[in-house]
Amino acid sequence: RVGAPAVMASCLVVAASATVRFLSNRTRDERRARRVRPSRHHAPHIASRASSSDPENNHAVVPTPVHLALKEWSAVVAALASGEQTVLFRKGGLMDRAGGGGTGFTIKAPEMALFPTNYHPPHEDEMQDLQARPEKSKRAPDMKKGEPVPLRVGVRITGAWQTTDVAVLEALSAHHVWTAETLSSRMNWKPAVPITVIELRAFAIDDDEAKCVLPPDLKKYGGCASWIDLPIDMKVRFGKACLSDAKFAEKQKQLRSALEKVKYEKIEY
Repeated sequence: RVGAPAVMASCLVVAASATVRFLSNRTRDERRARRVRPSRHHAPHIASRASSSDPENNHAVVPTPVHLALKEWSAVVAALASGEQTVLFRKGGLMDRAGGGGTGFTIKAPEMALFPTNYHPPHEDEMQDLQARPEKSKRAPDMKKGEPVPLRVGVRITGAWQTTDVAVLEALSAHHVWTAETLSSRMNWKPAVPITVIELRAFAIDDDEAKCVLPPDLKKYGGCASWIDLPIDMKVRFGKACLSDAKFAEKQKQLRSALEKVKYEKIEY
């Protein structure tokens, strides 16, 4: 016959064992809950992650929908796609208005497709500058001739500044493909408007799901406006980065060091 003290001790042992199992299971569940996985729609600031199968770290990234395109000379689009260029200088087009006020350039989105355009220099020496770089001066499709425009390159802004110091063009000469004369002719337009300096990381546009081609519609896509709205049903998604993480980080470091040579203000985007 088992006495009352022995029964009580046995019950305590069983209860303690059950408590230990409960706490152990709860700790395990809490550990699992803390393993938060990133959203499929979240786009990291630097848009590629390390991969053991990709030593260059420039593999395809998490798809990010893009709804705007920025017009840029086809030569510059090619330079961005090759990784030779990582910066743009903008003052805005004739149809641009900064903040609803005076003319100027406004950053409307941190990510965008690039709409390649043809540059028609007013001076012969600028044309020679283009002809000296045949791989960069390939003619873009012309909507005025009824040609559709494919979107092949997308960019993500990684830094933005404004300055009225034209010395910035020379200070950042290692980060763009144009001569000082070519850029000066562009930047001398409306001297009172500050120069917007935009650092960009370029990506190939992944159009496996849908062809990213704009029809020749001058009413929608023509004119001297920097930005255009893309069709709602067009799926523009970034694919492979044009430069690896390491190579782009080095260019970022060099650009910021060179930027210290001029007076500027950092702007939000």
